Amino acid sequence: MMYYGAQYYRPPFPNQDCWQRDMENMRKLGFTCVKLWAVWNWIEREPGCFCFEDLDALVGLAKQNGLAVILNTIPEGAPYWTDAGNKNDLYRTADGQVVEYGGPANLPTAGWPGHCMDDDAFAGLVSNFIEQTARHFRQEKAVVCIDVWNEPHLEPMFDYRENMLCYCPHSVEKFRNWLQKKYSSIEALNTAWYRTYRDWNEVTPPPRFGTWADMLDWRKFWLDNMRRWLDLRVAACRRGAPDIKVQTHVAYSGILGNAGEGGLGNELGDEFSLARGVDVFGLSSFPLWLMGKDHIYRHFMHNAMVAEAAHGKPFYQVELQGGAGKPGLLGGQVPTARDVALWNWNTVVAGGKGSVYWQYAPEPAGLESPGFGLTGFLGENTPRSLSAGKCAAEFTACPALENAHSAPILNAVYVSRSSDLLCFSAGKLEKLYAGGLSGAFRAAYQKSIPIRFFHQDEIDELPTSGIATLYVPMPLVLSAHEAEKMQQFAKAGGTLVCEACPGLYREDGLLEQNATVLKKLFGLRHVEIEAIPDGEQVHAIWHGNGECFSGQLYRQVVKEKSGVNILAKFEDGTPAVTEYICGKGRAVWIGTYPAYRFEQSKDPAAADAITRWMQPQGYSILRRLSSTRVMQDDISLAPLVRLLETEDEWILAAVNHTKLPVSITAEFAEPQKIAAPESDENTLRLILKAETGTLFTWKKNESK
Repeated sequence: MMYYGAQYYRPPFPNQDCWQRDMENMRKLGFTCVKLWAVWNWIEREPGCFCFEDLDALVGLAKQNGLAVILNTIPEGAPYWTDAGNKNDLYRTADGQVVEYGGPANLPTAGWPGHCMDDDAFAGLVSNFIEQTARHFRQEKAVVCIDVWNEPHLEPMFDYRENMLCYCPHSVEKFRNWLQKKYSSIEALNTAWYRTYRDWNEVTPPPRFGTWADMLDWRKFWLDNMRRWLDLRVAACRRGAPDIKVQTHVAYSGILGNAGEGGLGNELGDEFSLARGVDVFGLSSFPLWLMGKDHIYRHFMHNAMVAEAAHGKPFYQVELQGGAGKPGLLGGQVPTARDVALWNWNTVVAGGKGSVYWQYAPEPAGLESPGFGLTGFLGENTPRSLSAGKCAAEFTACPALENAHSAPILNAVYVSRSSDLLCFSAGKLEKLYAGGLSGAFRAAYQKSIPIRFFHQDEIDELPTSGIATLYVPMPLVLSAHEAEKMQQFAKAGGTLVCEACPGLYREDGLLEQNATVLKKLFGLRHVEIEAIPDGEQVHAIWHGNGECFSGQLYRQVVKEKSGVNILAKFEDGTPAVTEYICGKGRAVWIGTYPAYRFEQSKDPAAADAITRWMQPQGYSILRRLSSTRVMQDDISLAPLVRLLETEDEWILAAVNHTKLPVSITAEFAEPQKIAAPESDENTLRLILKAETGTLFTWKKNESK
């Protein structure tokens, strides 16, 4: 289905006298669903006694108004009877702070964050709550999804970002067990960590940054542990309601972070691991509140990353900012109707199945008050809610969208969990890696070149993925297996483009002194790594035309082997860009970090250095894709064009992020039988007004 609606109930709000009025208005707006929180301490106030009276009434009203229901279980609001006073069961930070039960900004009934789920007894109680909730609604046709984990992350981390979690005795024990499975013996662990432990009881998690091997294992354990926690919840839900779809949704792309500073190593919300455990996936986005002045671009990028994480499963915007965010006393900037529409288009263009707003009504109590409401204080419609309704009507009127998925894109940015975690282990420097990812993606976006993300978990699919150009920013960790698959990709005709220091470190954080990846893939010998002073750049000059581009952070000095073409040199004459012919394709090395440079500076020459290897048409069905260029002041926005497909149809989905009209021209590789003004069988021409989108659909079986 297509999910258009709002988060509505978070006990005890809103008051019951609003329910009928609000549900009727949602129906009139054209919404298809409503999301309701099932909070543990509100439902199981006494052990084993479950009360679903409020939810039953709300589900009944939703049915009367033709709304599907998404139930979001919230065990993070734990009943106070679960707290027996043993502080060893609570979350514990690296410096020994114990996180007591209390009321956070988003949970009026408190009980947050409960016990650490590594307490097996507590995890059993959580599982029972989810199972009993699912069982209660198992025959209810209106309930189409049960979201078993709201924004999975190591729960207290959003309040303790300058610290690390969790160091409670339960987690320490689980970590030791994980290490024993990985290393088998204490001697093997000592070799890996350079330690002299006598037995496993001496092993503790790293309390600070310093050595990399232990920190990398500590983070990898937690990513595995978070997936284990999700699996416990999913299994409980399936026991209770085997026929209802199970979903979860991340707070944002963990590897990108809201403002492009990462978050995977700190908050541990790994969308690529978590998405594989559920039927339906999604994300939360509060673009105007948390993503900065270029929120239109960043919001689309997060959708694109989560689309890649979903890997063919349905995904949608499970929470989308509906009103003012909450950075201050009385809230922040209020989204416009235009913001709401463009955010909706971003999700659809990325292949998503709708947008559900956080939240329908303004929050009446606590730190989030009076924020987030799609409607006014008294339930009256606003320009935002009317825009949301218009979007719902427009997208549900296109039935092909429900079953459509993204067509294979020829250009991709490589996403490495390993390189990200290395940056984190080096002292919370994930922002460098996230900046490189965004810079490479942004360079293509601003030129309206279709591009996708491609994750290391899918590396075995690379040679047959249909990708023509793979850009690898900040490739600090590349395993032998990744390098082998990348070489196969190039030999089969692909263009592999890697920035400086490919495979500089092994997955365990040890320096790869032989620089094997550099030799094997690029025909180069490592000489030196040179730091670029803060705020400065290193310049490279292209052969032939003498034009320059710049990089940032570091440059790698190399010596080339025979057969390597030098395409650009640094100012001191050493190679800056090289090309190594590999079978039918090529491997390109860039000796600095132009993607991070572009993210920081928007230097067009750095963007050109990134995109010059890409296929500008973006899809094999197209020979050419172009749009008029529109340059903004300090925020560079662009038209966005993507192809979606079903078994029988093509859908060209386009949105103009800019404040001026643009023209889009798609020239097909083979004639198509389409009907559009000023178009013919070879070329589709569209005019997009400022800040609007369009869908154009045609049948595959009508292709000539």
